[in-house]
Amino acid sequence: HVKECDRIEAMCTELAKFGVATENHADGIDVHAQQISELNAETPTVHCYDDHRVAMSLSLLACVAPGGAVIDERRCVGKTWPQWWDVLARDLGAPITGADTGAAPTETVSDDTTKAQGLSVVVIGMRGVGKTTLGQAAARELGLKFVDLDDLLEQDVGQTIPEIINRSGWPTFREHETRVLAGALNGDLSRGAVIACGGGVVESETNRALLKAYAGPVICLTPNMQHVAEYLSHDKLRPAYAITSDIHDVYGRRLPLYAESCDYEYLVDKALLGHDGAEQPGAWALIERDFIRLVNFSTGNNLNRVDMQRPSNFVSLTAPNVRDYLPARLPALTAGSQAVELRVDLLLDAPEFAAADLGDEKTGTEFVSHVHRQFTLLRHSTRLPVIFTVRTQPQGGRFPADAVELRLRLLRNAAQWGSEYLDVEVDEHSAQIYAVRMNSLVIASFHDPAGTRLRWNAGEDEFALEMLGRARACGDIAKLISAARSWEDNSACHAFVQRHHSPATPLIALNMGYAGQMSRVLCPCLTPVTHPLLSVAAAPGQISAKQINEARALIGLLPAQRFFLFGTPIQQSPSPAMHNAAFAALGLPHSYELKETSTVDALEPVLADESFGGASVTIPHKQAIIPLLDRLTPAAERIGAVNTIIPVGEGAQRQLLGDNTDYLGIVGCLRQAQFECSAPSFAASTALVIGAGGTSRAALYALHTLGVRSVLIFNRTEARAQELAHEFASLFEQLSTVTQLEDAAASAPAYIIGTIPASDMYLPDALFNDVGVALDMAYKPRWTPLLEAASRRKWAVVHGVAVLIEQGIHQLEKWTRSVAPAKYMGDAVHAKYNMEF
Repeated sequence: HVKECDRIEAMCTELAKFGVATENHADGIDVHAQQISELNAETPTVHCYDDHRVAMSLSLLACVAPGGAVIDERRCVGKTWPQWWDVLARDLGAPITGADTGAAPTETVSDDTTKAQGLSVVVIGMRGVGKTTLGQAAARELGLKFVDLDDLLEQDVGQTIPEIINRSGWPTFREHETRVLAGALNGDLSRGAVIACGGGVVESETNRALLKAYAGPVICLTPNMQHVAEYLSHDKLRPAYAITSDIHDVYGRRLPLYAESCDYEYLVDKALLGHDGAEQPGAWALIERDFIRLVNFSTGNNLNRVDMQRPSNFVSLTAPNVRDYLPARLPALTAGSQAVELRVDLLLDAPEFAAADLGDEKTGTEFVSHVHRQFTLLRHSTRLPVIFTVRTQPQGGRFPADAVELRLRLLRNAAQWGSEYLDVEVDEHSAQIYAVRMNSLVIASFHDPAGTRLRWNAGEDEFALEMLGRARACGDIAKLISAARSWEDNSACHAFVQRHHSPATPLIALNMGYAGQMSRVLCPCLTPVTHPLLSVAAAPGQISAKQINEARALIGLLPAQRFFLFGTPIQQSPSPAMHNAAFAALGLPHSYELKETSTVDALEPVLADESFGGASVTIPHKQAIIPLLDRLTPAAERIGAVNTIIPVGEGAQRQLLGDNTDYLGIVGCLRQAQFECSAPSFAASTALVIGAGGTSRAALYALHTLGVRSVLIFNRTEARAQELAHEFASLFEQLSTVTQLEDAAASAPAYIIGTIPASDMYLPDALFNDVGVALDMAYKPRWTPLLEAASRRKWAVVHGVAVLIEQGIHQLEKWTRSVAPAKYMGDAVHAKYNMEF
C-alpha cells in the first residue's frame, strides 16, 4: 500500500480492465481465478502510476490477454530495467504497444530486431536503380531465394507486363500486382526470400498498405537519378513512361510514397566514391557489400554491435567531409577502435553549409541529402559500426540548438539508413527517436562542458543520477560527460561508473579536459578517441586508442598476453614481425613468438597457460590441433582445418575457439583485385583451383563465399582432386575436376588460385583468357610460374605475401576485437620478406 504507489489499489484497478475480479485488503489482495480465454477481449489502456513493478507485471499479463493492452508510461521501467520492453519483445515475442503520455505519441515498443528474423526482405525503388542486382547479391550471401515480383506476376497471368498493359491497361496491371504482392507477403514467400518489387508498386494505395503492414523489413533503394535515366533510355523490356512524363517528375511524385512504404533506405550511387562525378572502378562491389550489411542489419542477422563486456573505443571524425579521409587515412585512424563516429554537426563546416540557414526548408533538405551521401560514403569505406551524432552548441557541438525539427529528422533518417548507433541528446524530444529507432541502439547523452552540473561523488551526484535515469528511460546506452576540475574528479567518475555500469545497462561516463584524461582510460565501453592523423580532436582532452592501451597496461588493467605460431618448419616465417608490429602500433603489451614442434601434444601446456592470448597454426597441425580445441567456427568446420586459435571467455568459462582466416585472406585479396582491374563478377565466372591439399580447401570455401558458382580443380593426383570435389560439391552449382590444364582453358576461368609450392608446372597461354585474376598462395619466390604466366597475359596477379598479410590482419582483429593497423603489419612483412628473399 505504501511503495511508489498504492500497489494493491493499482492492481485491483488495472486488473479490472482485463475483466479480473479482485478484493482489496489492508494487508493484501485476493485475485479470483479467470480463464485466459474469458478475459476482456477489448484492448485496455493500462496506467502504470509511474511504478515499474506495475508496468512489468501487467505487461506480462498483456502478452496472453485476448485483446493485448496499451501500456501507458513505458519510461517508468528506466530506473530498474531500461531494456525491459526490448527483452519482452526480443526474447519473449511480446506483441505489446506502449505509450508515454504527454511525452511522445503512442508508438509500438516491440523490438524490430526480431520482428524480421526469418521473414523475407522486400526491396522497392525506381526501375533501373539496381533492385535485381543487389537483391540477388544479398540472396546469395544470406542463402535466401531471390524473387522478382514482376516475373512472378507474368508467370501468374501468363502474359508479359507490356502485353497486360497494352491489352487491359494500367489499372488491370495494378490489380494483378496487388494480388501477387499480397500472396507473396502473406504466403510461403514471406520467409526465406529477397523480394524485388516493380518500380511503381507504391502507386497503389492498397500496395502501400500491404507494405506498411508487412512484419519484415522493406528497404527502399534511393537512386542517383542521372544513372537511372541513362539506364532506362536503353531498357526495352518494360513499358516506357508516358511521353508527357519526365522520369524526374515520376520520381518526384513517388518519393513520398516510397518513404511512406519503407522501413529502411539505401542510397545507390556509383559515382559516390569517385571524383568530379566520375564512377570509380569496382564501386558496384562496394555498393553490394554495403547493401548486404544493411540487409543483415534489418533482419537482425548481424547487428554489427560492439561487445559491451569488454573495453572499447570509437574514433570521432572531425573533418567536414568524409572524403578527406579516403582512401588511406580512414583505415589507419580507425586502427584500435571498435566503432567510428560521424559528427554530423561538424559537416556544417563544409563551404556550402558554413553560412547556411538551417531553418530554411530547402536548405535543410539539401543538408539531409548531403549527410546521407556522407554517411553512405563512410559505410562504403569501413566495416565498423557507425555512431551517428548531431551535437548541439549548448552541449559542445556545432549544431544550432533551435534547429530541433531538422535534428530530429536527421536522427530518424539515420535509423532508416541503418546506422548501428544514434547519439541522441537527452531532452523532451529524445523519446521520439527511441520509439522509432528500429534496430539501431540509442546512446542517450548529456554533456556538461563546464563541469558545473554533473558531479560524481556520492552525495553530490543527485543531478547525475537524475540524468542517468532520464538517459536510461529513452536510450539503450547512457552517456554522461562532465569536465574535470581536478585529477580527483577521475576517481570519482570511475566510482560512479562502478556503481551504475553493467554490460546489460551500459554507461559511458568521463571527464573532458587535460585533467580528465584518466577517466577516458577507465571508461568501461565506447570511449571516444582521437588519432594523430586527425587535425583536431572532437573534444578537449581526447586521446588516442594507443595512449589508452598504454595507460591501461601501466596501471594493471591490460595484462600482457603471449601469442604464438605453431608448426614446423617456421623459422623463416614473417608472422612474428607482422603481429609484433601491430601490437606496438596499438600500444598493446603483448608478444608474438614461434613455437616450433612436430607434434601437437607439446602444445597443451601452452594452450592452458593463463597468459595465452591466441595462436596461428600452420603445417602440419591445421587438422591435428582440432582435438585440443573446444569448438570451431562454421568456416573452420566446413573447411576442415584451423589456422587461428582464439580464447573466448575468462576463468573457468574460457574456451578455445578454432577458426580459419586463410579463406578470408583469399576473399579479401580477390575482391581487391577485382575492384582494381574490373574483372568479371564472381557469380558469372568460372574459377580454377590448382592443387588438392589443405590450402585448396580454404580456396574452395573462399570461392563459395565470393559467390562463384562454377569451379574446376586440377591436381596431379586425380583421385585426390575427385575426393575434394565430392566433399565440396554441395557449395557450388558446378564443381568438377580436370586432368589437364588445357581442358580447364576451354572453360575460360576468370580466377585462378594456386595452392601448391612453386614448381615448373606447364601453364598454357590459353588458360589466361580476356581479363582475370591469378592468386598464388606460395610466397617463395615472389614471382611463381603461375603469376609470371598470368602477368604476361596482362592479368591482375596477387602474390602469396599479400594473402599472408590479409589473413594476418583478420587474425589480429579476431584476437584484439578491433581494427588492425594494416599498414604497419604490411610494412613489417615486406621489410623482412625483401631482406630475406
